[in-house]
Amino acid sequence: MPNTNQLITEILAKKLRCVFISPHLDDAILSCGGLMQELARKTELTVINVFTSAHSGPYTLSARKFLQASGDFSNAAELYQARIEEDQRALLKLGVNVTNLGLKDALFRTKPKESLFGKILPEFNHVYPTYKWHITGSVNKNDPALADLRKQLEKLNLKEAVVFAPYGIGNHVDHQLVSAVSRSLFKKLVLYSDFPYNIRLDDYGSENGMYRKIELTPNLKEKIKLIKFYQTQFTGLFSDGEVPGHKEVYFVKKVDGK
Repeated sequence: MPNTNQLITEILAKKLRCVFISPHLDDAILSCGGLMQELARKTELTVINVFTSAHSGPYTLSARKFLQASGDFSNAAELYQARIEEDQRALLKLGVNVTNLGLKDALFRTKPKESLFGKILPEFNHVYPTYKWHITGSVNKNDPALADLRKQLEKLNLKEAVVFAPYGIGNHVDHQLVSAVSRSLFKKLVLYSDFPYNIRLDDYGSENGMYRKIELTPNLKEKIKLIKFYQTQFTGLFSDGEVPGHKEVYFVKKVDGK
């Protein structure tokens, strides 16, 4: 199996710009923090955070639970501002450029046409009414984020960059959506196995003949320091307060079968 040093060597030799597309304001560090530490200050790194905003309410039950679990926030705008600041502090430590696209998180994406019933039960007005049954299910074909994300990524002119995007482990619709759009747009594509979903499910992804799998054992002590910047999400991700030991797994898209 090729090792990650091979990927790092290739990137540095050609001075390739690396772009990490992060569905939420923590996914890039969670899944790729070790690799980013290896590359930081040696080549240009950019993180593109996709779903970085919410609406002002009324909120679904799943959204209210998320706000409470993230630090007992009553206002989603305050939570997302806090998450943006956490992310900026973590990435500033690495010297990474940051772009926030401002799309609404799945918990807060509403349908174009409101329902009268939505005034009584907000779930009626949301593309993904519940976390358990919808957000960890299938991407809604009418989700406006599909077209919005494609348009925004096309504008960013990433053709010459090595683009890192989520594999989609765990079936979170935001991860699935970013993965699907990235796979369709980019030739220099590396998929990263979504942590911590991958260790919870014991599913790191498959090569499927289109990709070659490579692994990195991160400097866990240093990576945990970065993960702990994301305090609003830390308890929800790691209920016992411990980040488990893990490898970072990547799938490099083959070019001409190689």
